[in-house]
Amino acid sequence: MRVEKLDRLVARLEKECAASPQAYRLKVILLASVSYLYVVLISALAVGGVVWSVLQLVQGEIADAIQVGLLSGLLALFLVPALWVKIPRPQGKVLQESDAPRLFAMIDTVRRKSGGGRIDEVILNDVFNTAIVQIPRLGILGWHRNVLVIGLPVLQTLSRKEFAAILAHEFGHLTRRHGKLSTWIYRIRAIWSEIHESFGGARSFGWLLITWPLRWYIPYFSAYSFVLARRDEYEADRLAAAIIGPRTLADALVAIAVRRRFVEERFWPDLWGRAGKQPGPPYLPHGSMRTALHLGLTQACAEQWLREELQRNTAFDDTHPCLRDRIRALDTPCELPPEAALSAAQSLLGEKLPALQRYFDDLWLGFNAPRWREQYHKVSSAHETVARWQSRTPDSLGPAELCHLAMALETLGRNNDALPLLRRAADHPHGPATAALAVARILHGRNDEATIDYLELAMQRDQDLVEEAVLQAAAFYEARGDVARAGNYWHRLEALA
Repeated sequence: MRVEKLDRLVARLEKECAASPQAYRLKVILLASVSYLYVVLISALAVGGVVWSVLQLVQGEIADAIQVGLLSGLLALFLVPALWVKIPRPQGKVLQESDAPRLFAMIDTVRRKSGGGRIDEVILNDVFNTAIVQIPRLGILGWHRNVLVIGLPVLQTLSRKEFAAILAHEFGHLTRRHGKLSTWIYRIRAIWSEIHESFGGARSFGWLLITWPLRWYIPYFSAYSFVLARRDEYEADRLAAAIIGPRTLADALVAIAVRRRFVEERFWPDLWGRAGKQPGPPYLPHGSMRTALHLGLTQACAEQWLREELQRNTAFDDTHPCLRDRIRALDTPCELPPEAALSAAQSLLGEKLPALQRYFDDLWLGFNAPRWREQYHKVSSAHETVARWQSRTPDSLGPAELCHLAMALETLGRNNDALPLLRRAADHPHGPATAALAVARILHGRNDEATIDYLELAMQRDQDLVEEAVLQAAAFYEARGDVARAGNYWHRLEALA
């Protein structure tokens, strides 16, 4: 479904849901039930075909029995892998209660107060997120395992109370007060979304034949259930506020929004910014993140980021309402929470924290050391290129040489010096397509409309760059809120596929 069509559909459905919530919920129930009816129908055809084949064999009709039996067997063979979807188990370090007794005690306390389901496994990873993932053992038939996934960066940047509020929100999606119906729809939505993702991979003809009707069904079911999913976020917030208190939950939501910005926009860029200067990282991320937050997040910066977050609107494709709407629903003032003396990681993981930090730092270093060395050598090479050609005038350089020099300047962060050289190279009749793409990349960061002109130029000159250029164009218009033009480029990408 095209982006602009989906946006219009979700907007219409939100109005419909607000006007008549019960009628809308009934419509979603019927739509969700279609998936089960589809499975029953296909299964009945397969079983019926096998039974009919056996009866024909008994009556001596061997040829017909073999034909129908083979078709029914193949139908069953393709049905199982197509609809017995397997949601991947989250990656990370499995925690036992003996590893973090205070963390498990908090989990149990919040679970009992919320009335939520039990947690089968707790996994710690290095992602800035916390979620309860339901993994079905029997595909769309259910029998789920509840896996609580906690990001170490979340524990290191939140206080104990703030983390408890986030935990209560996650349990809100499982609680009986959230509603068995909403939880059921939530599960079906997750499973069908996983099946829809798998359409992009290479599959057999039989798999495509069985799942082909779902290509229409899944986007529409996702849109209808999307509206309920967004309402359920408010419901989970209300439950968390009842358990933890609206003030603490509001503090947690603000802390997540602001401190995530610090981690993503300051901490990681500052660390990777040293890759061009040193052959190895001067410090490792997880062991230093808390200290960096304490020393680097100023009050002025936090206030600026909070103002920016409060100005954001809810994205059409995000089930989570924007911060402003969530705080308003809690009916409590929106303000920056004070920084706690101890992080949730220090309070809940205790003496195990240094070992866990080293564990994730070792993983990070093992994965990123080659990339770090590559960046170091890339920057060193860029310095050499600039030093070699800085005495030559642009008129003495051909388009390929101009592009090479400009790309070196861009690598060194000298975009203002690189842009005129890249434009000169891209505007040349025989200029490289990579120069046009690089111009678009810099102009995109400046929200310049000429971005699109250079992306189109890159596509004209090199077919291998079409997909990358189309993605950049779609992202450019989405950032501007121009859903229609972004949708045109997404449609072009679909046509390419």
